[in-house]
Amino acid sequence: MFNSGTSMGGGRALSRDGALDVLRFLAALFIVIYHVAERAPIPLFSLHPALSRGYLATDFFLMLSGYVLARTYGQRVLTGDIGLNAFLKRRILRIWPSHLAMVLAFVAFILTATAIGLAPQNPQWFRWDQLLPQVFLVQAWFVPGPSGWNMPTWTLSALVVCYALFPAAWRLAARVRSPWVALAAGVGLYLLIDLAALSVTGVPGYQLPLRYGLVRGIPLFMVGLLIARVGESVRVPDRMADSLAVGAVVSVVALQMLGRFDHLSLALLGLLIFAAGASAPKGWGWAGAAGRLSFSLFLTNQFVAVVWFGAQRAAATKFGFDPTLMWLTWALALPACVVFAWLFERLVDAPLQVWIKGWSRRERPTAMVSAQAGT
Repeated sequence: MFNSGTSMGGGRALSRDGALDVLRFLAALFIVIYHVAERAPIPLFSLHPALSRGYLATDFFLMLSGYVLARTYGQRVLTGDIGLNAFLKRRILRIWPSHLAMVLAFVAFILTATAIGLAPQNPQWFRWDQLLPQVFLVQAWFVPGPSGWNMPTWTLSALVVCYALFPAAWRLAARVRSPWVALAAGVGLYLLIDLAALSVTGVPGYQLPLRYGLVRGIPLFMVGLLIARVGESVRVPDRMADSLAVGAVVSVVALQMLGRFDHLSLALLGLLIFAAGASAPKGWGWAGAAGRLSFSLFLTNQFVAVVWFGAQRAAATKFGFDPTLMWLTWALALPACVVFAWLFERLVDAPLQVWIKGWSRRERPTAMVSAQAGT
């Protein structure tokens, strides 16, 4: 049923408008649900322990990032078509401008709210000494203090380092003849790091404070990269890939309903990524649109939550919301996050990327002329 090979790039090309785009959106959506759940009139975490395990969605996002980048850029790295500087520049220009726009939105909101006498409900999240690490995406690089402001972006902070390591890591993975051996080694290293974190700090790696995001993020990204190594070398029949994906989803949900099976759940999420990547192209235009929305949803949901629930708290204090109205306004927060993300993607993120691509095209001929003049 599996056809294995040892050459990189031997598998099906990474498909768009399909299962992987759906997973990208769902990963971002689960992170939003996790953040909104704790702000309910009765925190949803108290209804079932599974609702408090949103960290698995973040770990899934990190693995998925490694997988997608490896499948997208891996062959170009091996052929020398793209070098480290060009790759790193491309990835930073993809995430940093929109990230900076959201940081500026946070600063403007906090300054405005403070000026009119509405102090933030959690002022420890908006410490000014944490602003510069946030701006430059280094907050997960062992920076002391709480990782406040746009907290979910600690993953972007960790991913910047992953991007820098990616070309060398992918070349190293390509030297290992068996993709299964490479994956087993990566999983073993992840478990060792996790055990070391538990023995030193008392918590496993996937629950470390956000300032230790590199310890959590890099191993998971590398596991995703090695799953892509298998995906490049193994051909799975289409129906089997879809069945594996459905089975992985059902198994993860069932496990989380029964108890904490974090490592087994992560293994199943890795299987889900592999199966989705092996799935035949679907041609789902809506899935492609959802996938494009995922980055904006991830980037903006904390801002929407701070503004939305700050306004809810002020209105409830002034007008005396009853429990029904508190639940209603809470429930509307999730669609508000999606709508704001859609507007941000259309009005900020997409235009920024169009401008950056135009600027890069103008810069390239200038650089070539300068190089020729130097010779």
